[in-house]
Amino acid sequence: MKRKEIWIILAIFTCSQASPEAPLSRQRRVIGGQEVPEGEQPWLVWLHGKIVTQRLFGFIPIRHKDVYCGGSLINRRWVLTAAHCFDGGREARDVDAWEVLLAATDNKVALADRFMDFLGKTIGRADWELWEMSVDRIIVHLGYKADKLWYQDVALVRLDKEVKPGRQGPPIAPVTLPESRDSAFPVVGSTCVVTGWGCTKAGGGISRFARSIELPIKPSSECNSTYQPTSMYGRLCAGFTAEAVGRGICQGDSGGPLMCRDISGRWSQAGIASFTSRYRPERFPAVFTRVSDYVDWIRLKTRL
Repeated sequence: MKRKEIWIILAIFTCSQASPEAPLSRQRRVIGGQEVPEGEQPWLVWLHGKIVTQRLFGFIPIRHKDVYCGGSLINRRWVLTAAHCFDGGREARDVDAWEVLLAATDNKVALADRFMDFLGKTIGRADWELWEMSVDRIIVHLGYKADKLWYQDVALVRLDKEVKPGRQGPPIAPVTLPESRDSAFPVVGSTCVVTGWGCTKAGGGISRFARSIELPIKPSSECNSTYQPTSMYGRLCAGFTAEAVGRGICQGDSGGPLMCRDISGRWSQAGIASFTSRYRPERFPAVFTRVSDYVDWIRLKTRL
């Protein structure tokens, strides 16, 4: 498959519609998925970046683009996501440009909810808070190569303060990480679950609610022959082929977690949504960053 036919699945919201032939963008949602009930995935995170694209006199922002990605909470302070969410140079990695919504399933916050958030913080009612937080650090893996089909597509985002324990509303809890360097996880042929806010079809609009879908783990050779990357190291292949049309990931699912059951039956994060087919995302397997290959790096950077 030629590079121009590959879709990095992050979304830059510049218009309400985009054709399948348009440049890679950061909207969209899981194709054929189901809405995620509140509290079912307490580690799920929504990231929003307001990235400056033009400044007057070199310092006054006059234009920007909105960038959206998924992610997962890995402890009280850190979020795991895709490196390509921060493509775009210095402005895209400016911590002041980003905000994070925890325990996220609905990415649109109503005015009434904002009022309750303000009131809750004022009187100390944690169950009324939105958990919309600022960012104070972004770490993109030094080996990340956007021009090598998003090789080593992994990044970490540090929240400006710790998540408070004992929340009374929708639960917030960290995701479970797999064992380091566990090449046997997930097992080829096993079924995993990916969650995001991507398109229901190629060219569709942004989803308000997070959706999830089950995807089978494929041999690396299948994605290798489809996309011909330089290397499949640190990557997973998951999804359907032309025989099973109608299910897959799409633009906007970037950075979202691929959750699989480990040998003990516990859900662990096996992958991070990276890229898929540009024109037929529902008919080709997608590529995910293999989390187990980066557990040591994650621990080193976050001191987990």
